Amino acid sequence: MPIHTPDSGRSTDPTIDIVDTRLQLRLDEENITLLIRCALVEDAANASERLGALFADIDVDEDNNDVWITFDEDLWPETKDPIQALAVAELLGIEVEQSMAWRKLPFAWPGLGEHTFSTLEYTKMMLDAYAGPLASKVYLMSVVKVFRRSALFS
Repeated sequence: MPIHTPDSGRSTDPTIDIVDTRLQLRLDEENITLLIRCALVEDAANASERLGALFADIDVDEDNNDVWITFDEDLWPETKDPIQALAVAELLGIEVEQSMAWRKLPFAWPGLGEHTFSTLEYTKMMLDAYAGPLASKVYLMSVVKVFRRSALFS
C-alpha cells in the first residue's frame, strides 16, 4: 500500500528488509580445527600430552569431510587414541586420519611433562633441568638424536 508523505506530496512504496537473526553454526576449517584441538587437550593426561595437543598439526580437507591429525612423537604416545577428538569428529560426521612425526621442539626434555598434569610444576621442573649440570650433556644427546633421525631419512 503506498504511503503518502504530506511534505513532499508524493507517495512511495515502503522498503522492507527482512533479516534472519537466527544463530547459524559455521563448520568451516577454522571452527572444525578449534573443536578437534579442544578435544585433544581434553584427551591429554599430562603436561607433555597437552603440549602435544597444542602442537599437533590438524588439517581439514576443503570439503570439511576429513581431518588429518599429525602428532609429535615426543609429546603424544603413539599407542594412545584421542578418544574425545574421535568422538567430536564422529558427531560432526568427519573421518579422522592420524600420523606421527618428529619435529624440533621448543624445550628440551619433553618427557618431563609426563610426570605432572600441572603446567606450573612442569615449568619449574624444566627450569631446574636447564639450570642443572646435566643441561650441556642432554643438549649433546639431543644433537646426536637429531643426527641419528636425519641419517635414517637420508
